[in-house]
Amino acid sequence: MSGNRSETDDRPWADPDAVPFLQIRNVTKRFGAFAAVDNVSLDVYKGEIFCLLGGSGCGKSTLLRLLSGFEEASSGQIIIDGQDQAGVPPYARQTNMMFQSYALFPHMSVERNIAYGLKRDGVPKAEIATRVTDMLSLVQMDGFATRKPHQLSGGQKQRVALARSLIKKPKLLLLDEPLGALDKKLREQTQFELITIQESLGVTFMVVTHDQEEAMTLSSRIGVMNAGQIVQVGTPHEIYEYPQSRFVADFIGSVNLFEGWITEDHEDHVIIRSPETGTDIFVPHGITGVEGQKVAVAVRPEKLQISKSRLENLRNTTTGTIEEIAYMGNVSVFQVLLGSGKRVRISQSNRTREVDHTLTWDDQIHLGWSDDAAIVIAS
Repeated sequence: MSGNRSETDDRPWADPDAVPFLQIRNVTKRFGAFAAVDNVSLDVYKGEIFCLLGGSGCGKSTLLRLLSGFEEASSGQIIIDGQDQAGVPPYARQTNMMFQSYALFPHMSVERNIAYGLKRDGVPKAEIATRVTDMLSLVQMDGFATRKPHQLSGGQKQRVALARSLIKKPKLLLLDEPLGALDKKLREQTQFELITIQESLGVTFMVVTHDQEEAMTLSSRIGVMNAGQIVQVGTPHEIYEYPQSRFVADFIGSVNLFEGWITEDHEDHVIIRSPETGTDIFVPHGITGVEGQKVAVAVRPEKLQISKSRLENLRNTTTGTIEEIAYMGNVSVFQVLLGSGKRVRISQSNRTREVDHTLTWDDQIHLGWSDDAAIVIAS
């Protein structure tokens, strides 16, 4: 059920009769006068990989600790699989947490680290041995059972920590920046391994991360957090393509924001006057707004077209000068200075090995976007 899967109408969050597996109801956590989590409500469904995404200090890790029972809510209600968690200590909850540091016991072997929770619970030795073997196979760590943590790479430690978190069969696994200690290439590889493991077990994952790419890759849905609140919930596609606020548009990926105001407001289209583009912007549908209202038009860099000649097929066009060009392998990124002084970022896929030398520094160019490429956001 990851974000890369096709989205269909059988998604549980789209079914009004579906019962959420995790229900967070008006939860607030205060430290003195400061609300680290501020009146948060959220439904998560069984089998989801749900990502809480936000910058440092936004409250995402505090919310995770509230779910685990390591912190107690100042107000509100947390229900997991129909059970109110008020007063339930961490060890009695059907949850487990995987920490960013992995928190492996350095003096224990891999198999003893994984088995630790089962031994504490008094599970018979034969059953422990079977479950540890199964977990080692699941995380592709066969042959590493007798090694100590200092003999493992970062990715291997991550897998051991995951196995230890999953072996007790939690109903809800909480992961706090689970891939933060890995390098970029290993992190990308491990993201897909996590999805495979989650889908094979059917455990509900709640992942905290500040990494937008990680959230987009892993999640069935994302909750974007800011200042203790969840400001938007949606699939990766919905969050990226249809941001509901300036914060979400600016936080997720790269975006160009053109300031302006509504000059014509019709049912089937809107005209926005934008001094930053030096032209009127046409929006091919109605919006919630009134004439004279300040708005911002958001356009992703990959949705902008650039050319030395006029873009006759587009209604929304302007002109500028290429200031900078960055070749980044799969894409080339252009920074263009408009006549208003506004700087615009444009990215183009490099589909062939040959570098396109038709566009270079100081070129006067035309740029534009198709009617459906832009999103209007209240300013």
